[in-house]
Amino acid sequence: MLGYCRDRPAPPPSRYGFTFVIDANSLPKGVTIREVRSETSIRYFIKNTSHVPLIINERFQNNRLVSAAKLVSGEVLNYFPNGVPMAGKRHLKGWQSPFGKIPETLLYIKEPKKIYEGRSAGLTRKVPPKEKLSIAANLNGKPYEISGTVHFHLNKAYDTFHRIKIPKPKTPGR
Repeated sequence: MLGYCRDRPAPPPSRYGFTFVIDANSLPKGVTIREVRSETSIRYFIKNTSHVPLIINERFQNNRLVSAAKLVSGEVLNYFPNGVPMAGKRHLKGWQSPFGKIPETLLYIKEPKKIYEGRSAGLTRKVPPKEKLSIAANLNGKPYEISGTVHFHLNKAYDTFHRIKIPKPKTPGR
């Protein structure tokens, strides 16, 4: 059998990168967000020390909740509609903390549309204006939004990628 890759190749880098600046006034009492930077990415971790439950990262299929994270009293619980898939654990359905008490979890931020649009070759170095972004949540059983602002910047990987991918035009007579 010949080997081949089933995975799709990574998309080309965007002309733009972004940071998300949280509006601290939009955070419920007891909720904090911590930013972690590396050379290639920025991640945001969210924690809730309040006794009022905050549910984030909800995913639905056919109007049925299939995953989410509940933050309450300094602990993260994940939703398992079919039970916890771990050897040696009872397969209890619903909100579980199978890995012990974890105080914070990743806050998923939907990639802004400008990042996708910025994957075309030949874009200028003009940076898009900042834009508002909100993250849907559920606070104590009611819809809630964590708001902030997306700030764009130029992505160095874009120039490097397109310099390698786009051959330089040949000069006449050579």
